[in-house]
Amino acid sequence: MTKVLIVEDDEIIGEELTEVFVQWGFDATAVLTVESFWSKIEEFQPQIIVVDLTLPDGSGADIIRDIRAKSDIGIIVISGRSDEIERVACIEMGADDYLVKPFSSREMVARIRQLTYRTGGIRYGEASKGSAGASDRVGFDGYVFDAQSMSLTDPQGEEVPLTTLEFAVLKTLVNHARQVLSREFLLESVHSSDWVGSDRNIDNLVSRIRKKITGQDGRPLVRTVRGAGYMFAVEAEAV
Repeated sequence: MTKVLIVEDDEIIGEELTEVFVQWGFDATAVLTVESFWSKIEEFQPQIIVVDLTLPDGSGADIIRDIRAKSDIGIIVISGRSDEIERVACIEMGADDYLVKPFSSREMVARIRQLTYRTGGIRYGEASKGSAGASDRVGFDGYVFDAQSMSLTDPQGEEVPLTTLEFAVLKTLVNHARQVLSREFLLESVHSSDWVGSDRNIDNLVSRIRKKITGQDGRPLVRTVRGAGYMFAVEAEAV
C-alpha cells in the first residue's frame, strides 16, 4: 500500500485529501506545519510527499530541498499559483510534479500512481534500489531484461514476446527481486489512464508471464506468496 504524507496548512483540504487517498487504497496522513512534518516522516516513512508551498512556520520549498538531499521518494507540490517561474523553480529544487489548486482527485491519484511506479516505491529512509533497480539492462537465470528497448531474451538468446502490460508487471517484479509485492502495488505500477485494472487482471498477467519465463531448474521465477501477493524469486543483476 502506497504511503502518502500530506503537508497542508488548510486543515479541511488536508482532511479531504486524506479521505480521497484512503478511498483509493493509499495509506495517507496529513500534517499542518513544517515542524510536524519532520516529526511525522521518520515514523511514517512515506513513499510520496504532497506538499503545499505556503506553511505557517516555514516554506514547502525548504522541505523539497531537504528531502531531495536525503531521499529519492516522490514529491508533488500543490499550490494556488500557476506561475510558470514558481513551477520551474520547484522542479529544479527536486520536486517531481506540480499541481495547481483546485485539481481533481482523480488526476492527483493518477499522478501518485505514476510517480510511485517511476520511483520504484522507495520509502523515506530506504537507500535507492541497487544494481537491478538502477540499471536499464539486467540478467537473471540466463535471461536478459532490457528496460530501455523493452525486450527480454531467454538463455538461448531468443526474444520472449511480451505485451506492454506484461512488460510493466515483469519490470516491477524484477526491480523488486526477492520482495513480496501486493497485487495492489503491481496494479499501481501498470496503471494508466486508458486501462482500468483489478486484482484479477494482475493474476492473469502474472499467469501469462509464468508461461513465458521459467527457471533453468524448472521452477517458476515468479512465486505466489499466499495472502500477500507475488515475489520474483531470483536475484537480478546489472549486465
